[in-house]
Amino acid sequence: MHLRDWYHLTRLDHGLIWGAAVVAGEIIACGGFPPLSYAILGFVIPLLIEVGIFALNDYIDVDSDILNKRKDRPLTRNTISKQYPLYLSLAVLPVAAVLGAMMYLLIPFLIILLFIGLGILYNVKLKAVPLVKNSVMGLCIAAPLIGGNLVITDDVFPIVIIFGVAAFISGFGREVLKDMMDMVGDEASGCKTLPIIFGLKKTSWIVSFSLISACAFIVFPFFFPVDSSYYHNIPYIMVSLLACALSFYCAYSICANRSLENIKRLRKRSLNILEIGIIAFILGAIL
Repeated sequence: MHLRDWYHLTRLDHGLIWGAAVVAGEIIACGGFPPLSYAILGFVIPLLIEVGIFALNDYIDVDSDILNKRKDRPLTRNTISKQYPLYLSLAVLPVAAVLGAMMYLLIPFLIILLFIGLGILYNVKLKAVPLVKNSVMGLCIAAPLIGGNLVITDDVFPIVIIFGVAAFISGFGREVLKDMMDMVGDEASGCKTLPIIFGLKKTSWIVSFSLISACAFIVFPFFFPVDSSYYHNIPYIMVSLLACALSFYCAYSICANRSLENIKRLRKRSLNILEIGIIAFILGAIL
C-alpha cells in the first residue's frame, strides 16, 4: 500500500479543483484575496468532502470497477483493503461538517451539509438514474464557485452565475465521458446511463455539445460588460481561450474516435479544462 494508492482512491486532483473553485468564488466576490481563514477553510472543507465521497464511491462500486477493468482503482488492484475507504469516508465527512460550522456562516454551512448528503445519496442511489447522476456531478463542479461567493456575501454576483453555468455544463459532459468509459460494468450492474440508452455515437455528440457550449459562457464576460474585472481583460481571455481550445479538441476527438483508450485519455484532458478555467477566473479577478 503506497501513497499513490490513496491518491488514486480519493482522486485528490478533483478535491484540489473543488477547493480552488471555492477560493476562486471568494476572490471574485472580494475583487481580490479573501481573509486567510476563509481561504483556508474554503479550500480544506470541499477537499475533505471530495475525499470522503470518492472513497465511498470506490467502496460501493468495487464490483462494477472490476467488471470495467478499472486498474486505476486501488480496490480492483487489491492494494488497499476494501474496508479502508469506508473508514476514511466516515472519518473525513464529519470533520468537513464541523469545520463548516466553525465558519459561523449559515448559508455556506447548509450548502456543506447539502453536498455531503447529496454525495452520499449519489453513491447509494442517484448514480443509477440517467441525467440525474450527470447533473449532480455537474452541480458538484459549479456549486463551489457559488459557495465561495456566499462565504463573502449573500449576494451572488452575475459573473459567478455565468462561471457556475460554464462549470456545470463542462462537468456534466465530463461525467457523461465517464459513463462511456464504464459501459460494461454499468450495464452488468443494471445502471441505465446515457451511453447504454443512446449508444456511444449519440452520447459522444452530447459530450461534444456540452464542452463547446461551456466555451460560450467562458468567453461571454470578455465581450459583454457583465463585470468590469473581466470586460476586455486580456490575461483573462488568453487563458480562457486555452481552455476553449482544449474543449474544442476534446469535442472533436470524442466524435472522431470513440475507442475506450481515447475516452480514457479525453476524460483526463477534460479535467485539465476545469483546471485552466479556474485559473482564468482567478486571473480575471486580480489582474
